[in-house]
Amino acid sequence: MALVSSLPASILIVRLGAIGDVTNALVLATAIKDAAPETSIGWASHPLVAPLVEGHPSVDRVHVWQRDRGLSGWRAVRDEVRAAGYEMALDLQRLFKSGLLARASRAPRVLGFDRGRTKEGSWMLTNERIPAGPKRAHMVDQYLEFARHLGIAHPVARHVLPPDLEAESWAEDQIRNWGSAPVILNLGASKPANRWPADRFGQLASLLADDLNAPVVLTGGSEDHDAAETVLACEGSRAINLTGATSLPQLIALLKHARLYIGCDTGPTHLAVAQGAPVLALFGPADPARTGPYGTRADILRNPPWEPGAQLPAAAMDALSVTAAFQAARNLDERYRVEPL
Repeated sequence: MALVSSLPASILIVRLGAIGDVTNALVLATAIKDAAPETSIGWASHPLVAPLVEGHPSVDRVHVWQRDRGLSGWRAVRDEVRAAGYEMALDLQRLFKSGLLARASRAPRVLGFDRGRTKEGSWMLTNERIPAGPKRAHMVDQYLEFARHLGIAHPVARHVLPPDLEAESWAEDQIRNWGSAPVILNLGASKPANRWPADRFGQLASLLADDLNAPVVLTGGSEDHDAAETVLACEGSRAINLTGATSLPQLIALLKHARLYIGCDTGPTHLAVAQGAPVLALFGPADPARTGPYGTRADILRNPPWEPGAQLPAAAMDALSVTAAFQAARNLDERYRVEPL
C-alpha cells in the first residue's frame, strides 16, 4: 500500500461496541496506519470492548465511555476527546450516541456514512459523508470505504488484534493440559434468533470429540451457562466448559490456537476470523453478506443456502441439522488440518 501524506494529523474513531463490530472496524485503523504511520489515531469505546483497542499497534489513544457513570461518564469522555484536539472524527457506528460524541469532539471534520445507511438521524451530526454505497456490503468493506474517502486508493483488510502476553501464556497452559489444539464451540449470540439449539451443539460436540480425537471446548458468556449444561448433559459429551470463565484477552489468545471454531452470528466468530482460525459460521435469519465471517478460512452453513449477490431467502437456526454441521466441520478440518512433524 502506497503511503499517503494528505491524511489528517489526528483522527478519532468512534465505534463504541460491540465485539464483532469493533473487530471488523479495526481494519480501518490498520489501513490508515499502513498508509500514514505518522497519523495519530484515537478510539472511543465502551468498557466491554476496550481490550480490543488498548495496546493495539494502530491505536495511539483510547477514550473509554463509562456508561454506568451516567451524565458524569458522558461529560468525562466528551471533555477527554475535546482536549485531544482531533482534526477529524469518524462515526462508524451510525447511531445518535456515536454521532453525538463525534460531533462533541469539536473536530473540524466529522465524517460519517451516507444518509441511507445511518440510523436515529445520526447523519445530521456529521458535516462530511462518504459516498452512498450498498447496504448489504460486508461491514469490513463498508469500513474501508472511509479509507478510500480519505485518499487511500487500495486499502487492505488486514486483521490485527492487540497482543497480551499473560493471556497467551494462559492459553498455552490450557492447551498443554488438554494435550492438543481444541475445537472451540461458541454457544452464544446476542440475538436469540441467531442461536443454534444447545442440544444440537451437544450432539455435535460428542461427534467431533470422537471423530477428530481433539478436546472440545465450550465458550460464551455467563449467560450461556444453561446452554453449556445442556451440552454437557448430552450422551457421550466430554466437552470442557469455559463459558463465562475467560476474559476477552484470554478468549482471543485461545482462538489463535484453535484447530477449528464453530459459532453463530456473534462477536467471537469475528475474533476467530481475525486470529486465523478455520471458522464454521452457523447462520439463520442474519445476512452473511453483511455480518458473516470475512476471509478465506471460513465457511457458512445456512439452510436454505446463501449465495453471494442473490436475494437472501428466509431461514431459521433450527433448520440446521447436526449431520450437516458435523460434515461441514469435518470438511473444514480436512482442508486446514496441519499434521505434526
